[in-house]
Amino acid sequence: MIITITLNPSVDRTVGINALKIGSVNRVDLLSVDPGGKGVNVSRALSAFGAKTFALIVCGSFGSRWFTERLAELDIENEILLVDGITRSNVTIVEEISGSVTKINEPGFGLTSEMVAEVKSALGNLAQPESWVVLAGRLNPGADSDTYRHLVDYAHSLGAKVAVDASGAELLSAAKNAKPDLIKPNQHELAELVGRELHTIEDIIDAAKEVLAWGVGSVLCSLGADGAILISASEIVHAEPAHPVVGVPVGAGDILLATFIAGGANGSALRDAVAWSAASVPLEGTSIPTIDQVNLIEVRINCSLDSQRPLVEVN
Repeated sequence: MIITITLNPSVDRTVGINALKIGSVNRVDLLSVDPGGKGVNVSRALSAFGAKTFALIVCGSFGSRWFTERLAELDIENEILLVDGITRSNVTIVEEISGSVTKINEPGFGLTSEMVAEVKSALGNLAQPESWVVLAGRLNPGADSDTYRHLVDYAHSLGAKVAVDASGAELLSAAKNAKPDLIKPNQHELAELVGRELHTIEDIIDAAKEVLAWGVGSVLCSLGADGAILISASEIVHAEPAHPVVGVPVGAGDILLATFIAGGANGSALRDAVAWSAASVPLEGTSIPTIDQVNLIEVRINCSLDSQRPLVEVN
């Protein structure tokens, strides 16, 4: 069982327009509407992959019914904990002429210590030894930056393994103090975590080893056009699409994490994880690819690492 926890879910809308006109009325085409938040995306990908998942979600009272209906349609087991407030909406604007992508993300509702206690109580009824718990996404406005740290500690006390996909202070607190079994930063989040710029594959490896020294089990770093790299005490594996993929990579990192864990959370799982992630990039919104779409992606495992290889997406 892979349990995902989403403290700040979203209704993810993707719209298309020829060209965005700032300061003017824009008429758009609605391309997709998906239940979102990183943990929800992970559960959606796990379900498509064929893995057993349970989505634990804190949801604003306004929007909770829609989430319940969508997750039922997707046949994803879930529990929604209600708070007073409005479930946020995130909008991705895709300009068809230039191909540029603009994201507008709302902050979401506040999160109280009482609600975190409810999350722990619900998790205590779900987690079993050796199950995975995935904590994913930015924390709610005003939330204690140690929230993920405390949830990692609690999940570990239940015998579960824990993956954290976050950024900023909440990732730093969890990684340094709670020793999660896996973290999934992108290259920019990893750079922020160690406090320096990362320009090459070697920079990524050195930064990940620094994080491993804190007690983190392994680092799965998504590298955008450069694929993804796994660094643990026992292995370093770099995988990337053999041919460039074009599109909007919103949600691709969530799919990478989901299929990596479902595939065994080790180096041998990276090939399929990169294929699933890359297959999602040309799709609208945060759509999850089908098996047929995944099978079209050829993935290259770089057995001999080019440590001085510059990263495509440094800034």
